[in-house]
Order: sequence, then C-alpha cells, then structure tokens
Amino acid sequence: MWADLERGVGWSNFFVIAASISLAHVLGTSGAAAWLARLLVGGLPALGDRPLTIVVLLMLGATRLRALVPNISGFLALALPIAMSVGREAGLNPLVCALVVMMTGDAVIYYPAQSSSALVIYERGHVSAGEMLRFGLWMTLVGWAAILLVALPWWTLVGEPLTAR
Repeated sequence: MWADLERGVGWSNFFVIAASISLAHVLGTSGAAAWLARLLVGGLPALGDRPLTIVVLLMLGATRLRALVPNISGFLALALPIAMSVGREAGLNPLVCALVVMMTGDAVIYYPAQSSSALVIYERGHVSAGEMLRFGLWMTLVGWAAILLVALPWWTLVGEPLTAR
C-alpha cells in the first residue's frame, strides 16, 4: 500500500516545497528578512534616489543565490521575502522587487542538478556541463534585459510601478 502511494506521488518535491514555504514564512514572521533588508539597504545609503540601481543589485544578488541554491523552491523561499523587505526599506514597490527576483532566478539553469529535465539531458550526453553553463549565462543576460526593458515598463502600465505609491 505505501509503495503504491510512494510511486504515485513525488514526495521529495512535496517535502522540498513544504520546507521552502515554511522557511519563507519564518523569514517573514521572525523579522529576519526585514533585518537583512535593513542591513543591505543601510549599507547603500546613496542608492535611495536610484531605484534602477537597486533593481540591478537585486538581480545580481538573485543570480548569485540561484547559482548556489540548486532547487528553485528553495531559492524562491530565501530570495522573495528578502527582496520584498529590501523593496520596503528602499521605498520601492515590494511586489515588483519580488517579481524581479523571481524572474531572475526562474529564467536560468547553470548546472544539471538545478533541474530534473536538465539532469536527464546531461546524463544522456546530449549537452555538457560547460554548454549548460554558457547557455545559462546567456539566458541570465536575456532575463536581465527582459526585466529592465519589458517587465518594468509593463508593470508600470498595469498599475505596479517600481517606486512605491
């Protein structure tokens, strides 16, 4: 009976997502995300009047974190509460900051362990780890351009500008 249930449900994904949601909840409710945001924004006082610079720094930070955290759910659980807190501390729209970080991390795969489908393709020898990394770096640049040139103007048009109301 348990073997049937185990075969029919992706339990590892379920537990990773549940743990990620719990981590995001704790980061938000404990004040850890806000504390880290104050620490990050407090170290950059000259950027308060440059919202695009803060967006670029969020993209750089999200890119580094995504390279370190192979699981997208874990990445999002860590990055989203912090990005929203950084947005609040910097006087920016927290939703837009979260969307920037989400798009930055979700647009790329840098190595096979970051995706089960990429791992299957890698194991079959269709692509090398180097090819995957090169493609991930190109996709990072494409994602950044899409955020800056398409997403930010679009979000403003639909009522979610970068600067807080």
